[in-house]
Amino acid sequence: MIGVDFGGTAIKAGIVQDGRVLRSVQVPTPRTEGPDRVLSAIASAVQQLDPSPESVGVAIPGEVDPTGLCWGLPNVPGFKGIALGRGLSERLRCPVAVENDATTAALGEYLHGHGSRYPSFLMITLGTGIGGGLVIGGQLYPGSNGFAGEIGHINIDPAEDAPLCGCGKRGCLETYSGTPALIRKFAELGGGDVTEIKDIAQSARRGEKAGKETFRMMGIALGRGLANIQNVLDLNALIFSGGVSKSFDLLEPLVREGLRKFSFAEPPAEVPLVVSELGATAGVVGAAYLTSLGAPSEVE
Repeated sequence: MIGVDFGGTAIKAGIVQDGRVLRSVQVPTPRTEGPDRVLSAIASAVQQLDPSPESVGVAIPGEVDPTGLCWGLPNVPGFKGIALGRGLSERLRCPVAVENDATTAALGEYLHGHGSRYPSFLMITLGTGIGGGLVIGGQLYPGSNGFAGEIGHINIDPAEDAPLCGCGKRGCLETYSGTPALIRKFAELGGGDVTEIKDIAQSARRGEKAGKETFRMMGIALGRGLANIQNVLDLNALIFSGGVSKSFDLLEPLVREGLRKFSFAEPPAEVPLVVSELGATAGVVGAAYLTSLGAPSEVE
């Protein structure tokens, strides 16, 4: 089984067996070179693992509708209306299933991670964007149009001059908790120019104002957005993945503070906050199971 986690920065492909990635490759995403070049890069990564795959599942950083058309990728231009699965199936000559990356990561976590303990949870992917994947009552829930769990685009700032999001709207959670927002805030606070969240985390651990305040902005914003989710769904757990989750010890108390401040009642505010058991492999693992799940797919 082959799964692909297609992100705005990198394309990761892996051979998966029993929830483990046995072998993998990673290539840069040519995000500014157009859909054809991106699809060719994905196909090339898969063929490095298997020149003639039987089937492939692909997690994408956006939404795909039930017919297999990509609605759009906020951080990778040019994909609106693209039949991504069909394009890959033509290149790979095998069935290709496509699903949102956070929804796919949630599938991987449900099958081979915290899903054994929590029948209902939200998988929160922290990176360039903020994504979410829902499992409710032991069932993956992508939504009727494939848009369920898009927590990065919850509006937490209604001001007309709120930060502009990659989706075209203003005040989205992602504009306060995504990697670009954190890097920008850190610089504004005098922390200097950095390119990775680990540098901000190191600053926070040293007790420096720039690092601490940047993490505070992120944590409280996440807590506010997640309180809205808990007020509606009252889930068993909130599960965090992505690069920023490596600094979860800094983030967790701030998210909890936000949850307690904005949740309707104490029980949903005290929901378990945990880090993904699958970590960075959740997307690849979940993607490998998409063809058996009945995700939107194309057959060459």
